Amino acid sequence: MSKLSRRRFLLGSLGAGIATAGVGAYQYGQADRLSVERHTLKLPRWDANGFKIGFISDFHLTTQRSVDRTLEALRLCEQEKPDVIALGGDYTHGHYRSSLKHVEALLDGIEAVQIPVVGILGNHDYWWVDPAKLVNTLASRSLRLLRNQSTEVGGVTIHGIDDAIAGRDRHDNLGFNHDKNSVCLFHEPDMVRDIDSRYSVMLAGHSHGGQICMPFGIPVHTPFGARTYIKGFYPDARVPLYVTRGVGTIGVDRRAFCPPEVSILTLESA
Repeated sequence: MSKLSRRRFLLGSLGAGIATAGVGAYQYGQADRLSVERHTLKLPRWDANGFKIGFISDFHLTTQRSVDRTLEALRLCEQEKPDVIALGGDYTHGHYRSSLKHVEALLDGIEAVQIPVVGILGNHDYWWVDPAKLVNTLASRSLRLLRNQSTEVGGVTIHGIDDAIAGRDRHDNLGFNHDKNSVCLFHEPDMVRDIDSRYSVMLAGHSHGGQICMPFGIPVHTPFGARTYIKGFYPDARVPLYVTRGVGTIGVDRRAFCPPEVSILTLESA
């Protein structure tokens, strides 16, 4: 190889390395770049066509940055004018006692929203320092907290199943008034195997979509409860299942090739 060719090769390799590092650094800083994902889900057990759900999950409220991100996700949901906003759990994290004041900030934001807001709990809510106090706080405000309970919004039944990893899920007292137009909120997506097959659709979080992924969104790791179903729509699960990448982060407050998600889901008959 001539000196000129060698120099070009080295310069080209250096340029490619710098570009790759730049892309990696850009991706690694994705944590605050919320992506609004709009999907129409075709469901076999559905006739309330056009019903729209804004779905956000996995907030892990430990810092003001996480609060700001979550309130922005709530604002983006409201902007889409859904029929209901659903929260998929994991409001708190670890032993951060400050999480409660951050949850209060989220609840203040919910009270300003002119749309019904329903929610469930996640595993980290039961692992927090005082889960009973958290539950009382969440249930004391305008959020409809569903713990193995149901509510109705616009002719659609929303069932909220409590967390499975914490052993709080119950499936025997929800009941079905009809065999169509029922939405199941359940934090861990792999638990779709345990739910009643009459649900029209299940919505879950927990996975963070992998949070730190390789190019093309290939996850490096996902937690127990999200090993089979990781992100997006799975029409051929036990019941059709949608898994959001979530809003917050766990561990390092970073994401790579996996931006945080605000899910806007319009439900239609298949």
